[in-house]
Amino acid sequence: MGSKSVEKYFPIQVTDNFFDNPKEVVKFANSLNFQNAQNGFWPGVRTESLHQNNYAFFNSFLIKLFSLIFDFKQTKVNWDNVEMYFQKTYPFDSKNKNNILNTGLIHQDGDYPLVGLVYLTENADLESGTSIMIPTKKVKDHSKIKTSLYKKPRSKWTEEDLNKYEKLIIDSNKNFEEHLKINNKFNRLIMYNGNDFHKCNSFFTGKKERLTLVFFIRQIQSSSFFPLQRAKIKTIKYKNDN
Repeated sequence: MGSKSVEKYFPIQVTDNFFDNPKEVVKFANSLNFQNAQNGFWPGVRTESLHQNNYAFFNSFLIKLFSLIFDFKQTKVNWDNVEMYFQKTYPFDSKNKNNILNTGLIHQDGDYPLVGLVYLTENADLESGTSIMIPTKKVKDHSKIKTSLYKKPRSKWTEEDLNKYEKLIIDSNKNFEEHLKINNKFNRLIMYNGNDFHKCNSFFTGKKERLTLVFFIRQIQSSSFFPLQRAKIKTIKYKNDN
């Protein structure tokens, strides 16, 4: 069975202590090269997609990830078209935690049935986690302004760019309400649907950077039903015995 872009097949999930050796994963991440987004789709810097030169880690991560969802002894699971990166973001204001510039933009990742991240900054400020958001009005497209800014290395941002970004945050994040708030806890995995609106609550971690492992899975096939399909079993209507 293949997953579709409209119907959701997986619940939002939070799993603590995901990696057995998270400090080694951080060490591995810091041994890799990071670069800015040439397409401007995301903030900060990322490694190249991990399947290219680190396939053993890439594949073992996915096996571990899907073991949280499926019993491999009972179910055949295949996945394809997966992107996975280590990502570092930095606060715009490292002294004032509450500066609006430290707030992430509310966005969607696209038609992926399953996306998510693992928080990898030790002792990070809990408020630098992620919130799943629900729009209260029609959402406007701010992608042109966003990409024009994110294409620029942070060191080259002007005062005009900062003012433009502050306005972008306000315009992008209004008309939403918070559905679920997840704190930034070291070695915590979160998973959700690519069409879920979400944001980084703060790039301020109290540390040098906000390090995460991010993943985007476009194709998943399973020999059994997906979790939210299994949950569609109708509940029994009980009669009142009184």
